[in-house]
Amino acid sequence: MDVQKEEKEWLHRIRTSQPCQKQEEKENTKTTPVRSESKVSSKKKTYGFKDVAGMDELKKFVTEGFINVLNNRECAEAYGIVPPSLLLYGPTGCGKSYFAEAIAGEVGVNFMKVVPDDIASKWLHGTQEKIGEIFRKAEHNSPTVLFFDEFDAMVPQRTNGDSHNQNGEVNEFLCMLNNASAKGIYVIAATNHPESIDKAVLRTGRIDEKIYVDMPDKAARESLFRLSLSKLPLAEDIDYDKLADLTQGYNCSDINYIVKVASRKMFNESIAEKDKPYKTITQVQLEDIITHKSPSVTSKDLREYERIRSQFSPKDSGAKMQQIGFI
Repeated sequence: MDVQKEEKEWLHRIRTSQPCQKQEEKENTKTTPVRSESKVSSKKKTYGFKDVAGMDELKKFVTEGFINVLNNRECAEAYGIVPPSLLLYGPTGCGKSYFAEAIAGEVGVNFMKVVPDDIASKWLHGTQEKIGEIFRKAEHNSPTVLFFDEFDAMVPQRTNGDSHNQNGEVNEFLCMLNNASAKGIYVIAATNHPESIDKAVLRTGRIDEKIYVDMPDKAARESLFRLSLSKLPLAEDIDYDKLADLTQGYNCSDINYIVKVASRKMFNESIAEKDKPYKTITQVQLEDIITHKSPSVTSKDLREYERIRSQFSPKDSGAKMQQIGFI
C-alpha cells in the first residue's frame, strides 16, 4: 500500500472514530481500532500534602480553590464553580511535578501524567490524534487530574514560519483545553519557561491560574531535610536548623540528592561490616556533602526567573519590581 493511500485511510479512521463510551456500551459495540502509540499512564496516587515539605501558601491556595471544590461537589455546583486549571512555573527542581501528583492524592481521583514524548508521533497529524485520545481517556475515567509536564514543549508560541502541522497541534490543545473542568478533567501543567508557551493557551478558560513555585525558603528546607531523613538510620546529633541555613539557594532536588549521597555512603559502609548494626547518617557527614555540592540554580538563573515572574504574576506578593539598568 502506498503512503498516500495509507494516509487517507488513517485520516478516515480519525474522522469516524467515536469518543470513549461507558464500559457496558463498549461490550455491545464493535469499533474500528485507531492507530495509537500513546504510553500515557493513568493511576491513583496514595500520597498527599503531608508528603510535601513546605509550600504552605501554595497548599492553602490549592486547597481553597481546587481541593475543597472536588471534596464538596454538591455545594460547589450550587455556586456554579469548578476547579480552575493551573500552570505551575518557576525554577527547576522545586517540586512542581511532585506537587501536582499530591493534589490528586489529596482528593483520591484518577491521575494522568503526560510528557512531550507521549504525544510525539512519526505520522502526519499523529500528535493531534494523541492529544485528542488523551483527553478522551481522561474524560472516560473522570474525575481526572490531567498533568502536562514540560508544557512549553507541547504548546510553543506559533509564528508565521511554523509548519501547518505544528500549528495544528497547538490548535488541538486549544480546543481540548476549553472548559475541560466541565467534563471532569482538571488540567495542571508545569513548565520552567512560561514565556515560550503560546499566548492563546494561557487565557482564562484554558489556563485559569498561573502560579509561581519559588525556591524553598528556610522553613521549607528544614521540612525537606526532616521528611527525607525521617525513615533512614539516623544519628541523634542532626541539627535541622543548621542544615537549612547551610543550604540557602538550594532547591528541593538538591536537598534530596544530598540525603541520597549520605544514604549511599552509609549503605556501602554497612554492607562492609555485615555483622554490625547499620551505620547512621550524621550531621558532620551531611555538612561535608553540602560543602561539595553546589546549588543547581545559579543566581543568574534566579534573576531571570524573577523577571519572568514579574511578567506573568505581577501582583504576586513576592514578585520583585525589575530595575532598569545594570545589575
